[in-house]
Amino acid sequence: MSSAAKSLLSFAKTLGIAAFIAFFCIRGFVFEPFKIPSSSMMPTLLIGDYLIVSKFAYGNRLPLTDYFFWETDPKRGDIAVFKRDGSGLPGSFFGFGKTLFIKRIVGVPGDTIAYRNQTLFINGRVVTNEDKGVYDLQLPTGEMIKADLKEENLLGVKHAVLRNPAEPGPEVTETIVPENMYVMMGDNRDNSRDSRYWQWPSWGFVPKSDIMGRAEFIFWSWDENWMPRLDRIGTGLRAQVSQIGGQMLNMARGGMSA
Repeated sequence: MSSAAKSLLSFAKTLGIAAFIAFFCIRGFVFEPFKIPSSSMMPTLLIGDYLIVSKFAYGNRLPLTDYFFWETDPKRGDIAVFKRDGSGLPGSFFGFGKTLFIKRIVGVPGDTIAYRNQTLFINGRVVTNEDKGVYDLQLPTGEMIKADLKEENLLGVKHAVLRNPAEPGPEVTETIVPENMYVMMGDNRDNSRDSRYWQWPSWGFVPKSDIMGRAEFIFWSWDENWMPRLDRIGTGLRAQVSQIGGQMLNMARGGMSA
């Protein structure tokens, strides 16, 4: 082999190693792909959606520790990926590693939260839902039902939820969310095992240190027949808080709006 060929091969190897290291550094610290394995976040997220999850949205974690730098707090309405011991659910980053959940943050530290009559209460206020029609929903049993499609106003964050009128739902006692803890719920309210069930009749909480990142957007989607759902590609998942909603939140907490 000529010296030029050897130099070219050495350069290619170096470039390949650098690309490999860069990929895993970015994957470990910046973003992570995530596949939706269940229907608990319908209609926002469908089985077969692939998401980009920002791992620096709440700060960056020192590897193998729970220490964060450039730390920020998760927000109500964020769709968050988190770990939880004892989960039997499939699905993880890139399909391997620890099993992870994905739900919406509905309660943040200091909130007073309760759930009854299929209605969420935060800081003494009813979280309102506007009727948006019906949704053809397949239950885990395979049965098809007509679910109620609602637009929930989560104190300023508007998003779609599904409710099964035939399911009464759990009653969860009014509780103040502890410091550094968060309340998670699925948008498919009657087909999601979430904070309402983990410690029922009390709430189950997720420590901030167990929140791995925030869902940003859908980058690919397959249906059950492996056909691409092109209309879902690029769908943003960031919670959008209205100015009015922010004022309502400040009033609910007894604070002053800007």
